[in-house]
Amino acid sequence: MSVTEKRLAANQINALRSTGPVTFAGKAASSRNATRHGLLSAKLFLDDEDPAEFQAMFLDFCRSLNPVGTLETTLVERIAVALWRQRRLVHAETASLSLTRQPKKVAGAVSSELGRSYGSEVEQDDLAPFDADTEAWSRNALAEIDSLEEFDISSLEQRAPLVFAQLKSDAEEDQEVPAAFAEGHKDGLSGDIVELMLWCRLQIRDAEARPHIQALAEQVRAKRKILPGDTLELLARHQTTLDNQLYKALKALREAQAWRLKTLEASPQSVELDQKGIVEHD
Repeated sequence: MSVTEKRLAANQINALRSTGPVTFAGKAASSRNATRHGLLSAKLFLDDEDPAEFQAMFLDFCRSLNPVGTLETTLVERIAVALWRQRRLVHAETASLSLTRQPKKVAGAVSSELGRSYGSEVEQDDLAPFDADTEAWSRNALAEIDSLEEFDISSLEQRAPLVFAQLKSDAEEDQEVPAAFAEGHKDGLSGDIVELMLWCRLQIRDAEARPHIQALAEQVRAKRKILPGDTLELLARHQTTLDNQLYKALKALREAQAWRLKTLEASPQSVELDQKGIVEHD
């Protein structure tokens, strides 16, 4: 056997017995070398994706799958890319669901269910519980108005303190006293009180309708936990494609590793390692 043949046989057995870097740092450095020259991941990332997360995942796969050489490392990279895209697919599904469940869109769907037209639509704020203090104030103010026998400032102050306080607050905004402010209304004090009464009734009506609106909103949100059929079908096809890519990459890696080990084990030469390196025997 020639020296060249002996050396080749020794190198083959040495590669078979070698486990590569032993320490975590050594393995990480070795894997990073492969990542820097990645054929698939160089342009993989979107603007809001962190390449360091992919790097960490790729290093973990390298530690568990033990690739040797450029071919096997590239196959491990294909596995990492397929799983990275699957994670992106999950994010896309979640984002699509979140968009359909935005308060504005839920409010629009509830409006449709209630048959409300332009000007009376359900607003985003209507999806929250009605303010209990506003409802109570409105009911109490209406009770005060119902108890009035006549509309004048003196009886208003004595028998309807809530209504008078509201009138006074409105007057102060215009830097006027309540009597002068009321006279400025086209229908006088009675006009102010009628407007307040209508406002209170509107608040009570909204308060009474709010539980039904909230119940419908919950039904809309529940329904929108599943994407529309066409979107769901598109995502399912993409998932199937990624599953196939992952399976093929895993299969190709195992075949490459099996071929490498089989080729090395088939060598007829016998070699040993001493403390200094490889000792060859004729």
